[in-house]
Amino acid sequence: MLTLSCSEDDKPVAPDNPANPEWAWGPLGTGMNGTVLAATAYDNKLIAAGEFTAAGGVSANRIAAWDGSAWMPLGTGLNDVVRALTIHDNMLIAAGDFTTAGGQAANHVAAWNGSSWSPLGSGMNGIVFALTVKFSGELIAGGRFTVVNGGTTAKYIASWNGSAWTNLGAGMDYEVRALTAYGPNLIAGGWFTTAGGVTANHIAAWNGYNWSSLLTGMNNLVMAVTVNGDCLIAGGWFDSTGGVSASHIAAWCGQPWEPLGAGVNGIVPALTVYDSTLIAAGSFTTAGGVTANHIAAWDGSSWAPLGTGMTGSGIWALTVFDNKLIAGGLFDSAGGVAAQNIATWGVQ
Repeated sequence: MLTLSCSEDDKPVAPDNPANPEWAWGPLGTGMNGTVLAATAYDNKLIAAGEFTAAGGVSANRIAAWDGSAWMPLGTGLNDVVRALTIHDNMLIAAGDFTTAGGQAANHVAAWNGSSWSPLGSGMNGIVFALTVKFSGELIAGGRFTVVNGGTTAKYIASWNGSAWTNLGAGMDYEVRALTAYGPNLIAGGWFTTAGGVTANHIAAWNGYNWSSLLTGMNNLVMAVTVNGDCLIAGGWFDSTGGVSASHIAAWCGQPWEPLGAGVNGIVPALTVYDSTLIAAGSFTTAGGVTANHIAAWDGSSWAPLGTGMTGSGIWALTVFDNKLIAGGLFDSAGGVAAQNIATWGVQ
């Protein structure tokens, strides 16, 4: 069982007022023609990926780059959905349902070096939902796969050593949906109930040698994990942890798990930290009992909306680019302004 802790000073802290009238939602060009599921910054550009086939009216198969004024494709893109992005060894890593990248075979994971796509070995035999890089530098992938390198068993999670994928112990009993580094540990969240043969309900920690539980974990799917200060934050479909009510979001600042106020009234598939503030996003419409359409900020004691939020099905991706918060998902307006599936929050 993981026993890292933090001081009161390291818990999520109050931000500048997220309702500051100078802050607003704004579009990024004409957006995308399909859902945005992942976003990150790479090579001084914003990268967005998901189910779309056009960005800013330009053909862009499931992935595109924003240079501050226009969207552009990354080569010929991918042949199916992209669900996760990260940066590793100065390359952009994309993962998801796809089996080709830039027209060549790339089973569910591929690397973009700024000009072309390449596979990472022979990839996986199933969907990759999550990527992260440990503080020790290893690229980690989690998903619905059980085999890597065309024949090596790796149950739902694997590490890339630069030339091949390797397993992380005995892995999980079902799929991994979320990954983050937390101190020297790797944190995985998902549908699983055991990790390395140990009971670990939907969330577990890997110390480089063994898997361990975080107390009794959650009562349902963990879809997102991030770190704020020394606190681990988990979001998802769950509504309790250790028998304590935690409506779709909870913090681990040592132990036990703690709810964040009254939580939110719908799933949380996206988390990030912006301006020293924890941001949660998803399909919810209230946070802490206050109207917050799909996105909200936690100041350490209460929830606040970010403007009037989004109109649509929800938000699936969050990142920070050019000192602004970026939200991607399936929506058609943000803050009352037309914004097709991607929008930016900050001083416009």
